Amino acid sequence: MGETSRGGGGAHDRNYAAGTGLLGREWTRVLPANGSLRNEGTTTGYNPVPLDADFRGVTVNINMTKLMFWLALTATLLPTLRADKGETDRLADQADAVVVGELLSGQQSGRSLAFVLSVTRTIKGDLTPGATVNVSGSTRLSLTRSLRGHYGIWFLKKTGSQWRLLPVMPGAAALEASCYFPVSKASSPASVSTPSPPVTTSDRIAVELAAAIQSYTDPRQLFNLAYGLLGVRQSALVRDLYRALRAHPDPEIRFIGLTQSFGPDDDLLALAEMANNLDLIPKLHTSGMLVPSICGRRNADPRAIQHLGRIASSSNPNVQKCAAQALAYIHTRETLPILAQLLVSADAVTREYAMRGFSRFVDNLPIPTPHNILDGKDLIPQGPTPYRTPETDKYSLSTRSLGRADQTEYLLFWKSWWASVKDKLMAPGQPAPPVPPPPSQRP
Repeated sequence: MGETSRGGGGAHDRNYAAGTGLLGREWTRVLPANGSLRNEGTTTGYNPVPLDADFRGVTVNINMTKLMFWLALTATLLPTLRADKGETDRLADQADAVVVGELLSGQQSGRSLAFVLSVTRTIKGDLTPGATVNVSGSTRLSLTRSLRGHYGIWFLKKTGSQWRLLPVMPGAAALEASCYFPVSKASSPASVSTPSPPVTTSDRIAVELAAAIQSYTDPRQLFNLAYGLLGVRQSALVRDLYRALRAHPDPEIRFIGLTQSFGPDDDLLALAEMANNLDLIPKLHTSGMLVPSICGRRNADPRAIQHLGRIASSSNPNVQKCAAQALAYIHTRETLPILAQLLVSADAVTREYAMRGFSRFVDNLPIPTPHNILDGKDLIPQGPTPYRTPETDKYSLSTRSLGRADQTEYLLFWKSWWASVKDKLMAPGQPAPPVPPPPSQRP
């Protein structure tokens, strides 16, 4: 039986398997800002600001389809693709000007915006501090109101003589929620220490965002700023900024620093911090970024697996789900006792991840990375498959998902399989299938 065709999985399941695509069934859950997953059938969404955010008397329910979960998840995977740009980088490339400034006056008529922006600092482009420009834009939310006082980082595109606003979050639901990165005017310009000065536009944006994070005044502002920083490509300076955030006494800020991973040793420190603060994680305003970043961990170091095992013991179902996903795609021998415990989780998705981890171990599939997913090698066994049998093929979830189907028969099989092999598998000196080297060590 072909490895890529069992159960009709194919590319569909390859994409969701490593969290670099959004096509699989597991992605049909919604992760609100409070970190609570809920099943939405076939609709996936994310709220970049708290639900029912009040914008001057107007209640808005903002739903960002798929984007935020993808950003946080792939933040732990994209470092292996060194040259990849983040969402904020790409936005800066599109913009002719990136500035810190204040909205002096303006009007929203329906979905159309027209306002005068005063430039305070220039990050990119020819606009000089003190200049004022007329800017137009649009939002999905239809309102009639005057505009004044919004202060932050703005991305502008020039067409002829007219400046147009580029929203910082796709969808542009409302000016306050997704059209610019809010900065506290009272503490602007804020300062942040870096070993070397920022040189690139992305680095300059990152410095502004990191400084603003450390002087945030409300959770919505903090979340949007962290979203922007998450979309900046890693560089030496960006790594220093994240490490500075990790040292901050405010846990809201400190845990933003944990959403990025800068190598295996760094990953161990971040996972240990998360494992030591399981009760705190779901309460953070930025848990919607931190929790998915756990899903994307692919560190096969036994110490990392121990930390993920502790995280998987969380009473919060979303935290447990993400730890289960990480363990399923690491699927080394050291993960198996933890996956066995997750077979009896109260959450169906967590149980399915546990079965998928056993399946991928039996099929001796490599740990998914952005590299091997692109060429399909994540579904090719690394070597011999001594534990694979016609029965394991029948119940394998390596390349397919049960979705809402009854799990009972599958759970019974994998519980029985584990009971029959665990003593032999976990015996000291028993060799395990090889783990491929990280992409950075490959020719």
